[in-house]
Amino acid sequence: MKKVLFCIVCLNMALLCFGQPVKVKLVAEREAFVLFGDERYDLKKGEIRWITLEGEAMYGRRLWANEECILFLEAGDVLEVVLHENNELELKDDGSLCATRNNWLRKVNLLKQRLQYSQLIPQLLPKEYEGLNLERACDSLNVWLATYLEEYPADRKNFEKVMRTEFKYYRLLEENSIKFSRATFQEFSKDALAGFAELIPDAEDDRVVHSPSYWRMVEMYVDYLRVEDPRGLQGKGDRIYENELKLAKYFPKGTVRDEIAYTNLDNILYWVRPDSRKEFDKCVKRLPPRYAVILQKKLNKQDAERKDRKLVPENLFPSLSGETVDGERVDLSSFKGVWILLDVWATWCGPCCNEIPFLVKMEERLQGRNIEFVSLSVDKSADREKWIKMVREKEMKGVQLRLTGKKSELNEMLCISGIPHFAIIDPQGKLVWNALPGVSYGLIYRILKEVPMR
Repeated sequence: MKKVLFCIVCLNMALLCFGQPVKVKLVAEREAFVLFGDERYDLKKGEIRWITLEGEAMYGRRLWANEECILFLEAGDVLEVVLHENNELELKDDGSLCATRNNWLRKVNLLKQRLQYSQLIPQLLPKEYEGLNLERACDSLNVWLATYLEEYPADRKNFEKVMRTEFKYYRLLEENSIKFSRATFQEFSKDALAGFAELIPDAEDDRVVHSPSYWRMVEMYVDYLRVEDPRGLQGKGDRIYENELKLAKYFPKGTVRDEIAYTNLDNILYWVRPDSRKEFDKCVKRLPPRYAVILQKKLNKQDAERKDRKLVPENLFPSLSGETVDGERVDLSSFKGVWILLDVWATWCGPCCNEIPFLVKMEERLQGRNIEFVSLSVDKSADREKWIKMVREKEMKGVQLRLTGKKSELNEMLCISGIPHFAIIDPQGKLVWNALPGVSYGLIYRILKEVPMR
């Protein structure tokens, strides 16, 4: 009986702790904005803002206000963040374990930054960091953690696991020079793929999701899996949203799988249009309730912002034309009988230029299929030479055209609200996909790889 009572008491204490919210107090001594997780907070000078997190036992969050802080917060924690007039950020040391832990994390993050400097701009390194390399940095991190846990043993429960995971995957990322944001179409070494493979068994422990380096590798591995799909878990390419959920099944049931499914849908939320909303909503409902609620709120906000905008083209057989670098006029109708990937872009558009390497690699993978890759630049006549120079310097393949008609008519025809804008036209000239996520997401490749060979 005593054992039963003891278990009941322990369970109640655990539930009580789990139910305690995390509170972050933002104190603005200057006008500032703070990025915390997915949210942005605009603060006036003298303003105090409270952020409350509820429903989870622990949280890993990024906070940015002139500098980036990686925070680890557990149920019941209270952290005060002061934004000073001199632009410095302070995590108020009130003697709590929460403040101590997160100030220690700032020290860890600083060492990682110093290692980056040693690789890129060593001349800016302070003298005490001269000769810094990955081995030395990792040794220091492990010594610091051992010393910290000896002084604060209460953090062995969860924080130690998160940090051991962080150091493991931070090293893997650095050893394999994995620094790019998206891994779509990337070719990885055997060592890198072996590191990716460890992500799956490590996902058995829900706490690993709070390690930034672990999660960074997960996102890159998902990019790789989206294209390669070694176990064939995905369905037909046109089942975009459903496939994003299926990708998460490479990982065992638990927080990591749930987070992947949520993140995959969240990443392509911007491109959801009324004609595909029903399919997207079905996938959102398959998420755990706490994720579904977040996405539903984002969808409602997006719908409200777009309520007066035209999102679905009226004419599904667009009539477009442009000039080649040699000044020759080309009509889109001349490509009837083949599939067309249309990329509307401009030389002055940063995101457009970021898509070019991915577009080049996708064209190589799909070579020989019944597809024409048509890039339609909306650069003005005054920038024609700039457009020609970029096409040649970046060795852009496919059909390169510059719009000679009115940009407003093009925007109206395809319901373009921003570039890059990707669309797929079938062999009959019908617009079958419009406003797709960038090629770098891998979704367009999944659709076009099903097109037969010429």
